Amino acid sequence: MVSLIILFRLTFAIANRVRTLMKVLVIVSFFVLTGSASADSGALSLSGAAEALCNASKRLKSVYAFVQAKTKYATEKVREFEDMVELVRLKIVRVRGNEGGNGNWTSCTGIAKFLKRVGSKVNRVKRRELKRLRYLGYSAVGAAGIAAGRLDEFVSVFQQPNNRNGVEFFSCAAGARGEAATKAELHDCFQGGKTAVDAAEFLSVEDVEEKKGSQAEGRANLEEAIRRHLKLSNNDPRYTGGESQGCQLVRGSSGGGYLGNASLTTNLLWGDGIFGVKKDGVGETAYIGDTRNETYSYDMMWEENPTTNVPTLRAAMDAYRAFEEQVSEYGDIYRSLTEEWTEKTIGRRADAMKILNGLGSLPIENVSALNSRTKQDWLSASQVKDADKDLLMTEIGLCGGLGRRSFFRRMFRKAWRKIFGGNWGKDD
Repeated sequence: MVSLIILFRLTFAIANRVRTLMKVLVIVSFFVLTGSASADSGALSLSGAAEALCNASKRLKSVYAFVQAKTKYATEKVREFEDMVELVRLKIVRVRGNEGGNGNWTSCTGIAKFLKRVGSKVNRVKRRELKRLRYLGYSAVGAAGIAAGRLDEFVSVFQQPNNRNGVEFFSCAAGARGEAATKAELHDCFQGGKTAVDAAEFLSVEDVEEKKGSQAEGRANLEEAIRRHLKLSNNDPRYTGGESQGCQLVRGSSGGGYLGNASLTTNLLWGDGIFGVKKDGVGETAYIGDTRNETYSYDMMWEENPTTNVPTLRAAMDAYRAFEEQVSEYGDIYRSLTEEWTEKTIGRRADAMKILNGLGSLPIENVSALNSRTKQDWLSASQVKDADKDLLMTEIGLCGGLGRRSFFRRMFRKAWRKIFGGNWGKDD
C-alpha cells in the first residue's frame, strides 16, 4: 500500500513540474491578453469541456483505490488458504500419530504426497501470480496518475488567465454565467469541493479515495467511464457556441493569438491531445475530431476518441486492462485451489478419502467450508503459531519411523553444510 502511494505521488510530482512550466505560459498570457482582450476568441465551457476534464481526472485517480482493494484481497486469500492447509495437515498427522504412525498409504509418505500437490500450487500463486498482480497494479496506478496529471495541467492553464476585475473582460474557461470559472465551480478538480477557494490545490489520490473509493469496486470498465466523461453533449467545447471571451490560448493566428504577433507553425495540443488549436485559427469555430490530424476543419478540435488517440490515456487503459486480466486469472487459480478440498473432487480419490475420513471433527464438508468467504476468521494468528509448533513435534515421531534424535541430527548436518560448505554429513 505504501509503495502504491509513493508511486502515485511520484507521477503527480512529474505532472506538477510540467504544470510549473505551464504557469510561465499563463503569466505570459496575462500580459498578452490584457493588451488585446478584444480578440474574437472563445473559451472552454464549464458544463462541457471543463467539467469533462475534471470528471475524467477524478476517475483516473480512483484507480489507486481499486488496485489497493484488489491487491489486499488477493493477499488475504493466499494467507487464508495457507492457514487452511496447515490446519488440515496438523489434524491429519495428529490422527495418524495417535495410531502410532502404522498402516498403509496413510503413513507419512502418503500424507506428504497429498499435501505437497496443494502446497506447490499455493507457492506458485505466491511466487508468480501474486507478484505479477502487484507489479501490474503499480503500472496501472502510475499510468493513471500520469494521465490525470496531464488533464489537471490542462485545467490549470485554462482556469487561471482571466481579468475579472478589469475594465476589459476575458477568460479561457467560462463559468456558469459567462464569467471566469472559479475553482469552486470546478469542484470535481479541486480540494474543498463547492466551497473551494482560489488557493485550493487539485484533488489528491487520498481525497479521491475517501469520496470515490467505495465506487471503484465493481464499477464500470475504466475505458467506458473515461469515454463517457470526455464526451461532449453538443460536440462543442466552447462557451455558448463561440461567444467571444478574449482567450488567446485558443487562437493560433497572429495579431493577438497564442504567440502574439506570430502564428503557430503547427497545431497546438492541450492535455496531451484532448484539445487542439489550429495553427492559423482565430478561435471562433470548434467541433469534435482527430486532434492529431495535420489538417483542421475548425479553429478548435475536441478529441473524438480520447482513449484511443491520446497517448497517456491509451497507456492508462492498457495498464488497467492488464491488471484486470491478472485479477481474473488470479481468481481462476484460486478457485482451482479451493476445488482441491471439495467433496466432489476428493471423493474421486480413494487415497485422499482414507486420510480425510479419519479426521473425526473435520469431515469433508467442513474442510470445504473452511474456505468460505463468510468464515475468513476461522483460524487466528496465535492458532497458526501453535499449530506450526505442534505439527513439527508430531511429524518428528510420525514420518517413516524417524525418531527425534535422528531428526535433529539430520537438521544439524544440513545447517553445517549451509554455513561451512563441503559434503560433510551428507545424508545417506
